[in-house]
This record gives sequence, C-alpha cells and structure tokens, in this order.
Amino acid sequence: MIETKILREQWDVDRRLSELELSRATLLEVRDIARSSASNATPFHPANAAGTFAYQDGSWALRDKHAGTDWILDRTNGVEAIRNEGLGVRVIFSNVDLACNDDQGPKPRSAKGAGAERACIGNLFGVLPQYAPRQADESATFYLMVDETGAVELTRPVVRGGTFSAYVERIYLSDGSDMDAERILLDDGDRADNFDPRVARK
Repeated sequence: MIETKILREQWDVDRRLSELELSRATLLEVRDIARSSASNATPFHPANAAGTFAYQDGSWALRDKHAGTDWILDRTNGVEAIRNEGLGVRVIFSNVDLACNDDQGPKPRSAKGAGAERACIGNLFGVLPQYAPRQADESATFYLMVDETGAVELTRPVVRGGTFSAYVERIYLSDGSDMDAERILLDDGDRADNFDPRVARK
C-alpha cells in the first residue's frame, strides 16, 4: 500500500508549488480555460464533447502558460504533457470525476493507456524497495486533475489498469468555490427572453 501525502493548507500548497516551479494562480487559469471550453458543448454535440473540449484546451493552456521558460513540450510515450528537465518533473492535464475529496481518490473520465502507465513509473521510485530495478524514465509525473465543478488538484498518481490506482502526493488547489461563472446552456425550446441588445450609432 502507498501512503498518500495530502497538502491542503494554502501555505503548504504554495511552498510545494514553488519547489515545483509552478504557481497556483497559473494552474487555476488553466482550469478556468478548460472549464470554459467544456461549457461550449451543446446538446447537439456528441456526448463526450465537453470532456474532449476541456482536455484539448486544458492541455493547450498548460503549455501556453508554461512552455518557453524552464518547461518544454513533452510527448514521451505518446502522452501530451509539459516537462521541466532540470527538476525531472512532468505535468499532464486530466479530466476527473471528483477532485479535492479526502474520502475518494480522483479517477480519470477516460481510460489511461499503456503510455500513461509508463509515464508514471517514476512515481513508484520513492516507495519501492531499493533493490527494485530502475526504469529509463525516473521523472515525477503529476496530473493537473480538474472535475466538472471546477475543483482541481495537482496529483502524483500510479496508473494501473487504465485508471489511477494509488496516489503518492495530492496537492489541493481549489474546491471549485472560486469559480465565478456557471455553465449556461439553452435547452430545446428555451429562449433568451431577457436579452436586450444595445444599439450605438457610429
């Protein structure tokens, strides 16, 4: 069994993020972009559209906010990520069912493949006996895990059987209460009755 280290208090979180050369504000911006993209899905889109939009733009935002400093684009094992070579740290975006809940570990909204399992093999090195064989990639791999309510954590998981099977470290960034915009969709037959256009002369 792996004992999970959970960081909840803001000073603990900010200290740890500083060690990882990341910031809470920037990671929350990535969350906001992903959730905003998810809200573009309409009832006419495929059922998985919201998750797809969130993943695509969440991965883009993670790179857009970090690449070009000490972070570089990384596609090792076919997994889309960013990587800090100096620290030996990788960060991947993931939609999850639930974040920042002590009673339940987050699970990915879609199955993780063999590439994700290989990407996370370095996460085991701190808990395996010293005689265990080392792998080529010893990076610490974190996932920026975002759920549908906007709760978000930066977590170092172990991937087995297509899911997160254990957690080495969980860093709680937000329970989602700071999200100031709610998803608004017009259902079939609904009208925007309270919309007053403003007309201005040139």
